[in-house]
Amino acid sequence: MVLITCLSNVAAQVGIGRIMGGSKFHYPVGQPELTPEEELRWRVGLMEKGLTALETPVQEPKIF
Repeated sequence: MVLITCLSNVAAQVGIGRIMGGSKFHYPVGQPELTPEEELRWRVGLMEKGLTALETPVQEPKIF
């Protein structure tokens, strides 16, 4: 599992293995200030990074 959050330190404290920093508190996987096309590209990049994190073996919390 990969958790996308803007509260990475809290996720690490509760023992989440794979942590990715999100955008903002209200929109961790979105960027409403971007155009729809730019936001889609940003989200695709975020998901690609998440897949890489998912493939990475971890023994303790790691922030990607």
